[in-house]
Amino acid sequence: MRRTPALLFLAAATLVGLIHSTARAEDPAPIKVNINVGGPGQRAISIGLPYPKGGAPQAQDFWAVVKRDLELTGYFTVLDPNASLEPADAGVEPGQFDFSSWTPSGAVVLAKTVTATAGSNLDTQVWIYDVNGATKLDAKSFSAGATSTRALAHRVANAILFAVTGKKGFFDTRFAFSGKFGDNKEIYLCDADGYGRRSITKNGSINLSPRWSPAGSSIVYTGYAAGNPDLYVADLAKGQIRRVASKAGINTGGAFGPGGSILALTQTVGSDSEIFSIDAATGREIARLTSSPGIDVSPSFSPDGSQIAFVSERSGGPQIYVMNSNGTGAHRVSFQGSNNTSPSWSPKGDRIAFVGREGHFDVFTVKPDGSNMTRVTQGTGDNEDPSFSPEGDYIAFSSTRSGASHIWIASSPDGSFQTQITSGGGGYSNPNWSPHLSW
Repeated sequence: MRRTPALLFLAAATLVGLIHSTARAEDPAPIKVNINVGGPGQRAISIGLPYPKGGAPQAQDFWAVVKRDLELTGYFTVLDPNASLEPADAGVEPGQFDFSSWTPSGAVVLAKTVTATAGSNLDTQVWIYDVNGATKLDAKSFSAGATSTRALAHRVANAILFAVTGKKGFFDTRFAFSGKFGDNKEIYLCDADGYGRRSITKNGSINLSPRWSPAGSSIVYTGYAAGNPDLYVADLAKGQIRRVASKAGINTGGAFGPGGSILALTQTVGSDSEIFSIDAATGREIARLTSSPGIDVSPSFSPDGSQIAFVSERSGGPQIYVMNSNGTGAHRVSFQGSNNTSPSWSPKGDRIAFVGREGHFDVFTVKPDGSNMTRVTQGTGDNEDPSFSPEGDYIAFSSTRSGASHIWIASSPDGSFQTQITSGGGGYSNPNWSPHLSW
């Protein structure tokens, strides 16, 4: 077992810089109103987001993060802050401003914020209104360390999204991915908006296919640090990495079961590859789950742990199959194309995302019984490695459509809304979406 300095900040993050959020004590429960909300990208809601009051030096950076977050959801069009007729001395609370100042701009929703430094903290209030109904939807207060501006803005964006749509935001999540920003592929994390990239491994080798534990405290990945494709688990809180599977041959495609105590993975059996389950803490083999001619790889647990989606060549080329978690009852669920791989189960349990090749690699979804296959991407470079958001409303994937490989997200299940998350240098592959995190 070895300690990795790059991980230690995660342990510290549980002790400092945490964000406290409360609804204001004098506020009643949020009011439910009838705002016409479609899915991401279907009917964008015009939202007024004036620059924060309060004069905190971080205010402009804070505002820019909230704006981009709202646009990344696909639910909002953020209006120019100067589009309203509101005077500069207008306040943020009910009775301190006139809704009619925002009506000509076309604003349907209004989100007003206050940012102020308080000692070593940055305090923020957000007030969310239905403009046409002249009604307050919600109001919340947040506080964080003065260096946690981006994290604070993410919490505010989540609060706005929930108040307007009833949907839980994803800006308290992160992506784990395999990145090549030098000579080797290492495991990295980045925030849900693509910023804050930091390395989890730094071993100068090849590291692939990270997968989060259900609690978001660990990541399993395949690494070649010892010269063989072995399975490793990075404990993010303790800053430790341990090798959990190192049989001769391959030890790849690790996936945590729902409780986090079991891992499914692919290992070599003779000249074949089969799926096994092992103890996530000790690496002890629990069961062999497949025994068929041809490869069996890439396990993905259903949300309740009762089933596993995987890739098998038992019918010829690679196809998506589903079996019970004890290895029984395997049945094929993909029937179009001859090269279908990388299954990822939705947290809703209703669909499986996978990659199929029809010229380019593209993302598809299908129901666990093999019905209602839906194409998510088409004609836009290679699109691979799908992974669902915690609520299953979005699918993250890597795409080369803008040149180098970057992380994109699409609305689930049909991909009607798609947007690029990461930018700058390429090298983003195997993205895996975390659960909601408190750090």
